[in-house]
Amino acid sequence: MNLKYIILSAFISSIFWGKAQAQSIDESVIFSKDDNPGSARIKGMGNIQTSIGGDISTINGNPAGLGFYSRSDVSATFNLTGNKFKTDYLGTNNSSNKTNFGIDQAGAVFSFPTYKRSGWLNFNMGISYNKTQNYNNNLVYEGNNNNSSIVNTLTDLMANNSTFRDDFSKSGIVELYENPDDGYYPLVKENESKNQYNEVITRGNKNKTALSFGSNYNDKIFVGASIGITSFQYEKGTRFIENGWTKSLAEIEENTVDVTNPNYADKSYELFDNFRQVTSGTGVDFKLGAIFKPTKDWNLGVTVTTPTWLTIQDDTRAYTDVDMYEDATSPKPINSYESKFYDGQLDYNLTTPWKFSVGATKFFERGMISADVEYVTYNTTRYSSSDGFPSSSLTAVNNDIKNNLQGVFNFRVGGEYLFTNILSGRAGFNYFGNPYKQASETNYNGSLGLGVKLTNSIYADLAVVYQMNKYSEAPYTMSPFWLDQGLTNPVANIKNERTTGILTIGARF
Repeated sequence: MNLKYIILSAFISSIFWGKAQAQSIDESVIFSKDDNPGSARIKGMGNIQTSIGGDISTINGNPAGLGFYSRSDVSATFNLTGNKFKTDYLGTNNSSNKTNFGIDQAGAVFSFPTYKRSGWLNFNMGISYNKTQNYNNNLVYEGNNNNSSIVNTLTDLMANNSTFRDDFSKSGIVELYENPDDGYYPLVKENESKNQYNEVITRGNKNKTALSFGSNYNDKIFVGASIGITSFQYEKGTRFIENGWTKSLAEIEENTVDVTNPNYADKSYELFDNFRQVTSGTGVDFKLGAIFKPTKDWNLGVTVTTPTWLTIQDDTRAYTDVDMYEDATSPKPINSYESKFYDGQLDYNLTTPWKFSVGATKFFERGMISADVEYVTYNTTRYSSSDGFPSSSLTAVNNDIKNNLQGVFNFRVGGEYLFTNILSGRAGFNYFGNPYKQASETNYNGSLGLGVKLTNSIYADLAVVYQMNKYSEAPYTMSPFWLDQGLTNPVANIKNERTTGILTIGARF
């Protein structure tokens, strides 16, 4: 079974704990990822940052690049993002779109030369605001399922939690087996067509304020360090809807002697499974960087980024409603069930991965080409309780992270060519590694950019970045008990295309 199908169903399986919880493998990846924010110039060159100096992006990239500045610099970067999802769910194609505008980056570098001819030539400082993740997405898919039902998953949950079992047994969509010790089974007809609709809406951003220092030694060695303060707000709402028919009375009696709800046989039903999550967090990280110039036309760079130590607060709510109808055309339900609200509220800590990056840049008479390799240790991500005491649920997730995530290599390459002393062109490519051991995922982007020197001190940069991400998920997953009976977890194949236009306006003084 594809692991990704399991981890993206956490909003349903959360009821195992008696209340809704958001902590999962997938959440650890979402909150750990950073989009390595950069100016339009750097984005146009494929977001290469490790061995490049003299750009505002070095504040949050490789702080050693601050040592290349001989003048102060101030700039702001804006973006317009179009986000499109294309899905194939059980043979039915769907699409959804979301467009948003925002500020990607704003910052300033202050240059303090020492006026020496050798030794330490400057001590520069930079401060910037950076948007490191954009969580604004609308994902919708639907199709007809004739092999399983979400009710199969809900009966699994009943077997593991007495509170939910006592509650959902009143829904009319489940019955006790002939042997009560075997628990409950679905009244739905798994092997007949059911329309299923899943909507996942996420909102929010992850931001970082970075304070960096960099210095230049003899135009040969550049060193730097930074401290980053991260904050994020993440909101997620999911709604799964299923429409189908219940089994006949004869089919129900095959499994039980005493039918509790005979009036619900051969009836049309509509089920709503809902989840709401609001998560916020703050944290701190540190970065060290160095750039070495073995010759005038080469830069070699390295950065080490510590984990971000995040303090997080979760507020969640999960509930399920079921309406029973005499037939598919009945205007009013013969029975309506509303489950209890399963609320969760928890403060906890998250330690994100380490990051290590090396890069090289080759300069030519009219341009340059640069490449980065970054290693991210996703399998070292860890949850911990805010009070310092071990939590069995968080320990279980940490074990899953260790066993099912892996370190990844991200590759970036890009270049710049000076058409004139005023106009330059750029291009780049990124490949992102897959953090899941047992799940396939494709993630890459390509970029193009232009730079214009408006005056001796004012400049403008433009870039367009196209990113493509392919993966698969399941709206719910079932226990091996159901899989052994020939049922299968439904799978949505998803293609996410994100096109971003980026503009940077800056001035040097």
